[in-house]
Amino acid sequence: MLNRKYHILLFAIIVATPLVVYLNSLANTFVYDDYLTITNNHFIREWRYLAALFSKKYAAVSNELTYRPIVTLSYFIDYALWQLRPAGYHFVNNIIHTVNVVLLYFLAHRLFGNRIVSLISCLMFSIHPVFSEAVNAISYREDLLSATFLLIAFIFFLKSSDKTACVRNLSAFYVVSLIAYFFALLSKEMAITFPLLAFAHDFIFKRKEIVSRQCAGMLPRSFYFLSGRFVTHYIGYIIISGIYLFLRFKVFKNPGEVIFYPEKSIFINALMMTKVVGYYLKLFFIPMPLNADYVVPVAYSVFDGAFIISLIVICCTMILVKKNCFSGKWVFAFTWFFVTMLPVLNIAPLLNIMAERYLYIPGIGFTLFAGLAFNKGFQCFYRRRHYFLSFVVIVCFLQMWGTIQRNGIWLNEFTFSTETIRRSPKSYRIYNGLGYFYYNNGLIDKAIQAFEGSIQAMPTHPKAHSNLGAAYSLKGMQDKAIEELQFAVRLREQYPEAHNNLGLLYKRKGMPDMAINEYVAALKTNPYYADAHNNLGSVYIDTGRYEEALSELEKALKIRSNFALAHYNMAVIYFKKGQVEDAYNKLLEAYKLDPGNADVHLSLGVVYKDHFHDTAKALFHIKESLRINPQHKQAEEMRKVIRELNP
Repeated sequence: MLNRKYHILLFAIIVATPLVVYLNSLANTFVYDDYLTITNNHFIREWRYLAALFSKKYAAVSNELTYRPIVTLSYFIDYALWQLRPAGYHFVNNIIHTVNVVLLYFLAHRLFGNRIVSLISCLMFSIHPVFSEAVNAISYREDLLSATFLLIAFIFFLKSSDKTACVRNLSAFYVVSLIAYFFALLSKEMAITFPLLAFAHDFIFKRKEIVSRQCAGMLPRSFYFLSGRFVTHYIGYIIISGIYLFLRFKVFKNPGEVIFYPEKSIFINALMMTKVVGYYLKLFFIPMPLNADYVVPVAYSVFDGAFIISLIVICCTMILVKKNCFSGKWVFAFTWFFVTMLPVLNIAPLLNIMAERYLYIPGIGFTLFAGLAFNKGFQCFYRRRHYFLSFVVIVCFLQMWGTIQRNGIWLNEFTFSTETIRRSPKSYRIYNGLGYFYYNNGLIDKAIQAFEGSIQAMPTHPKAHSNLGAAYSLKGMQDKAIEELQFAVRLREQYPEAHNNLGLLYKRKGMPDMAINEYVAALKTNPYYADAHNNLGSVYIDTGRYEEALSELEKALKIRSNFALAHYNMAVIYFKKGQVEDAYNKLLEAYKLDPGNADVHLSLGVVYKDHFHDTAKALFHIKESLRINPQHKQAEEMRKVIRELNP
């Protein structure tokens, strides 16, 4: 009974700790890349698009840079449950992180057979501030999900190597491990290091067994690894890796994924990544200052001060590992850390060469080390264990406080952006995000200032130029807007949003042919861009090309069935063709989807007045149109009609 209560208490501590530490994150809103992957992503709102997860249009409609269908699937489920209520998305992230904490406990216990080491590892994983970015950022959920499946895969890999289990169970464990590994890859490509982890585990923990076989005159060690474990275990993971790489780089490769090394130099990249690794190690021991967007200064020489310091930190760490490797357990903990970090060392160029979220999976190795270090420290300082435990408790409370404080930074786009810019004044991405926040909240002057700050930090940032053009447009500065958008498409030819915005401006300036060219360019890059189809249809209406317009609007509605503006534009076509009943039905659909559209109300008012002769409904809709937009270009005519219809 006591043992059962102990296990219940242990499990309660493991589960409750991450939930409590990240409780205040439930008040956070959508920030940063969440706008792309969730709030402005209509793709996740309809289950009929689920099949697109396994088609070549995945990159165009998901807003993911690489193929991560498991993550996108989770957003489908999220939207079905919470729509656009951010608390639900944050709750899911917290649950996934808690599941990972529990899985880490099982992994640590299976590796080390020590509950205290396992518990400390879990607690460190729960509270360390360096993991807060991965948990708080909804659009970085790939790190959480990949870690979940990677941990499951490794636990079942260990179970499949257990000689005490029956053969049938071993086969089942192995299959589960393979499936989990594949799901880990489909969540994020960082999981590709799993075969190396499996090999490292066998080499570290089974070396004595291998040596004894060799000494007994049996197969040599190399042959044992290559022909024994390779055939029975590793080959499956290698095949899964090959399938994934084929899907990732051949079938579902994103054509927009063109990234280069810093300064297009492998040497400079090596110098910079040495600095990054050194800083990563420092963050685990001293997790401050933390930042959502690191701007790593370019290093051109081995005499760069930050490079030298980082190299010293890395060398000291390696020496510490070598001097204090009391058993293979310590070696494996550090092996996990360094091996899983390989995919984010910019060997294959990354968009961001440094990010705290990259440490979520490698950090598992660090937490295993922390658990071992606590156990060793407790033994060494047993006589002064009260002091030792007090020190550990203080460290844990500082870690918890740091994480809780860090959660608050992600409260909303303003708190997130201003704090990040304070730490990284040259962060052009965050300036752009802050500008987007101001833009959406109608603070156009501040948005322009933020976009200009982004351009000042990175003059060749196409998104900032495109967004600045959109802001100029709202200020009525059409020529400057066109200039910025043209510069954006020169920087990135395949930029559908910039082409679409240019089309809108050319349409306003009475240049339909140029507008059509821009919309066609946008659709050439992204054929699933509903806004561009709708806008192209609108230009075709203006030029009397009704059949072509109808075709484009049907495409827009096929992509996004709840697109109110496309329904309205189809109503306009039916009006012009004299099909009033069809126009009325489309207006009702538009009204149902967007009851705040003044043009829809005005059109409905006209239909009720002239076609159905329903004075009451005509008055209601015309008044609503005037209330919604008192500055409407037909405002005077509406007031005149209202006076005529009023008894």
